[in-house]
Amino acid sequence: MNQHTLNYSTQAIDDLLSRVKDYEVEMPKTARNIERIVALLQKAIKFYLPDNGELFDDGYRAMPAVFRLPYPVVAAEFKITNPLNNTPLGMQDEEIDASSKRIALAIEINAENFDAYSWMLPPDKFDDEYTLITLDGAIAIIPVYFVDARQYWAIPPFGIVIPARKIEISAQVIANTKRVFSGELPKDRKLLPFELHATYIMPEYAQKLRDKRGSEYTCVLASQDCTGESQAILGLIETLSCKNVVIDSIQAPKALNKKREIKGKTPFFEYKVLLLNSQKSIASSVTEKGGNHVSPRVHLRRGHIRRLLNKNIWVNATIVGNSKAGVVIKDYTIKTSGLENN
Repeated sequence: MNQHTLNYSTQAIDDLLSRVKDYEVEMPKTARNIERIVALLQKAIKFYLPDNGELFDDGYRAMPAVFRLPYPVVAAEFKITNPLNNTPLGMQDEEIDASSKRIALAIEINAENFDAYSWMLPPDKFDDEYTLITLDGAIAIIPVYFVDARQYWAIPPFGIVIPARKIEISAQVIANTKRVFSGELPKDRKLLPFELHATYIMPEYAQKLRDKRGSEYTCVLASQDCTGESQAILGLIETLSCKNVVIDSIQAPKALNKKREIKGKTPFFEYKVLLLNSQKSIASSVTEKGGNHVSPRVHLRRGHIRRLLNKNIWVNATIVGNSKAGVVIKDYTIKTSGLENN
């Protein structure tokens, strides 16, 4: 198994399928949605992201006005380095469970596939005539996370749907957001230039929460549940707007997958990683055995995007290590040959 892949999707698929029957009697809609999520995880193009899903933090200033996923269905996997301070569930005085493994499942929705994905859209916000769907489309984000204490994969009651067009953070947007948080925006809450809509992933449970606590509570909970996953997907999209960033692949381990197939297990998948351009395939520097780590590699600390007249480029912030041994972009291994530091 390649050390540069997490294989969370494989784990989650097997685990969710093993427990879907637990929901069929009392929560049949949730059971059906879990099956749909598993099918999406199977078909998704998998990305390996750095710890905490963080690529940079620039307020999405370089995000295209209208944006798209790199593929119709994406599963971005990342680990949380301090799970106790980054939990997917819980509000105020509620007990929360730590989660150190995350999958941000993202689906691009447009007029052509609206019917197939309408189950994940909030019915009071989206319909066939909704402008942002028919013109710009939207991106649905479904968190799939590992509950450390209970050792299983789960989904939250809510997902997030983001119309694929940036908005201005106006005084009205600020006022609406503060109202959701009882009049005061939390210090750690950053306003994003996007329109966010909560949607029901576990419909029966989500409706109970809304009936008991109100729509504003469910809106806050949905935003909190999906914060890390939304940031990971939006950061991925913004990073790929850079002209000097490309996508490369880490192939699935064929020999290991043959053994898994014989045992009836879900195979490990091919993964995508982000590279600076002018690089050859990482296959020569990252192998199924984990690559060569005899000497320390170069690590690029948190970078940023430089916006030029007709393009965005990725700018390296700090470099440490041995440049002859290779370069790492937030845990992405690449070769230094042909690398241009802008």
